[in-house]
Amino acid sequence: LDPVIDNTVARSPTAPAKALLELAVVDPACGSGHFLLAAARRIAERVARLKSSGTPTPDDYRHALRQVVGRCIYGVDLNPLAVELCKVALWMEAVDPGLPLTFLNAHIREGNALLGTTRAVMGNEVPDDAWAPLEGDDKKVATSLKKRNKSERVGQEVLPLGTPAAPEGVRDAVEALDAAPDTTAADVSDKERRWSELLASAPWKHAKLVHDAWCAAFVWPKEKAGPLTEVAPTTAVWRALRDGKAAPTKLLVETTERLARDYGLFHWELAFPTVFARGGFDVVLGNPPWERVKLQEQEFFASRDDAIAKALNAAERKKLIAELPVRNPELWDDWSRESRVAQGTSHFVRASGRYPLCGKGDVNTYALFAEHNWQVLGPKGRAGFIVPSGIATDDTTKDYFQAVTRARALRSMWEFENEGFFTAGKGHMLRFALTTLVGRDDPVDA
Repeated sequence: LDPVIDNTVARSPTAPAKALLELAVVDPACGSGHFLLAAARRIAERVARLKSSGTPTPDDYRHALRQVVGRCIYGVDLNPLAVELCKVALWMEAVDPGLPLTFLNAHIREGNALLGTTRAVMGNEVPDDAWAPLEGDDKKVATSLKKRNKSERVGQEVLPLGTPAAPEGVRDAVEALDAAPDTTAADVSDKERRWSELLASAPWKHAKLVHDAWCAAFVWPKEKAGPLTEVAPTTAVWRALRDGKAAPTKLLVETTERLARDYGLFHWELAFPTVFARGGFDVVLGNPPWERVKLQEQEFFASRDDAIAKALNAAERKKLIAELPVRNPELWDDWSRESRVAQGTSHFVRASGRYPLCGKGDVNTYALFAEHNWQVLGPKGRAGFIVPSGIATDDTTKDYFQAVTRARALRSMWEFENEGFFTAGKGHMLRFALTTLVGRDDPVDA
């Protein structure tokens, strides 16, 4: 963070404090906001010093911190409780006597940071590989949808490269919302109203449905031929939806919205259009989760069924799971649903093109976050994150590590042995690395 602050001040000698308040700092797995709080304090300290032209008073610092929290800080988390805790933590830290709490709903968002798409990833079609059968799907239906999709991909015009990632009206509305004051309770109330109106607006809902439907193709229920098969978002259906040539059917909308909720779909360019209009985030930071995408039987049943969790071996565990439809139908439904979501997530990661470098092998979320952090980084920004050092040594991440080094994007990597820093089942032998990347316009010398 410090190099970004220093470079920003150096590039804006006439108005350095204003330039700092235009920085965009994000933690894509923010949890309760510890990393974001630390970043906000660091920026606010410099802003307060610049504005006071010397040693700032406590009031100067509090006022600067409130500005930084409201303008510069962004976060995403899959857990709705974590999102609320993050907001509360930022509010408590940024209290400025006499002023209302800052409006944070547009910056601290709920969703799966890893599951979503962009204009570049979508291109002009739904990939044929999207229609591979998942657990519970009819293979014949999956094959027919794949054939239909393949036949629809031919002979259509490609959208011009200048097409914005988010509708212009949406981007303008978000920009106006960010610029609006929040120094009175009425100001904050007005921001809340405008935010709700934006999320309910036709341009926003259409753009989100287009993004959601493209992603939904990868996890669409491929049941026996019927209404769901007819409305499935194959390339022709999706293009018609995108271009507004045909009103989407009720079944398509309802199924897409349900899948978007089940998978927590989150589209970064649509969620933060003003940030991506200028190339991405200035700072990306955090300690993302280190979890295998594949659903782990023992972990799932640990708090749900002791007999399955403590089975002597995998074969015995699978036998007990197979008995659940009779012994505990409700738990079987939960297991089946979670299994499909995990399988669908893995399929999307591997087949969508969102993760060309790390979406392979036994996929772990830490590797996906490492690739994502590089994707959303601005041209002169920096990303700093904590991941297992396998990011540099594992076979499944070698393409990523080669790419960042060839692009001269790897600023530093410090490896540590785990001497009790991370204890939740990670073990003494696991090593972790503090990794720093730079943006494409600021390559490293060595």
